[in-house]
Amino acid sequence: MEAAFACRSLARRLAERVDFMSMAAEPHVVRLHEEVNEYAIHVNTAIAEVRERRREFPLAGGALLSIRADHLALHRSVLSLCREGLALSVTPILRTMLELMISTAVIVTDHAEAEYRGFKYTHVFFKANLNNEAFPEEQRRRMREQIEEGLALLPASHRDKARGYVFKERTSPYWYFPEFRRPAEAIDELCPADVAALYSLFSAGSHGGYLGLRILKDRPDDIHPNPRRDKRSQDFALVASMRLTLEVFRGSDRFEASGVSEEVTRVIFDRFRALEPLLRPS
Repeated sequence: MEAAFACRSLARRLAERVDFMSMAAEPHVVRLHEEVNEYAIHVNTAIAEVRERRREFPLAGGALLSIRADHLALHRSVLSLCREGLALSVTPILRTMLELMISTAVIVTDHAEAEYRGFKYTHVFFKANLNNEAFPEEQRRRMREQIEEGLALLPASHRDKARGYVFKERTSPYWYFPEFRRPAEAIDELCPADVAALYSLFSAGSHGGYLGLRILKDRPDDIHPNPRRDKRSQDFALVASMRLTLEVFRGSDRFEASGVSEEVTRVIFDRFRALEPLLRPS
């Protein structure tokens, strides 16, 4: 009897949630978010075509491909969470997207160092765990092999430095140390001011900070774990996701494909500018 009642109660709550769940964000914001997704796919395709003709940056290109794939998945997840009425949970996702954007900027900013930095990005996990006995010896042996394979792909002028990075330098929380000591330093030097402002805004929320996790709640003092129709927060989350995605894919396009998608980038950036007033937390 109690189990049946509990099931009926759950079914009723789920039905209410379905009725509740509709996008509160402005329709034109949602449309542009989806178009930014299509833009990202366009850039990926253009870069792939260029890489077929010239394989100038195998390590940096591999790192950037990985970054773009992860970033685009996160961009899409922002829309999914907003549709679920869970914009509040987007804060740490946006913070992760910012980290991927910083990694992109660090790699693409210096062509002469790009392959070395691409190697660092893709091999930092192996460096950190070569002697970690939590991994079986066979897995650690494979890590060493992958490091050697990566070293062999580097220009000869970078191999000694890369070998020293893996086997001699201390492991840092940030793969781009010591070129940049911390994310704030990299973002201040390499990224636009509006993006740097987003980094400052979302840092607290990524670590479970009380104030940071209230940024994407229209009524932050209304404390509960249920879906919310937070129109302002949905708009803000979607626009922030667009801004970071545009920055990552524009940077990759300019670096790997000499800006072959620059005209498309300009058009979509022009459309995005009208949404910039929404990039305010309150």
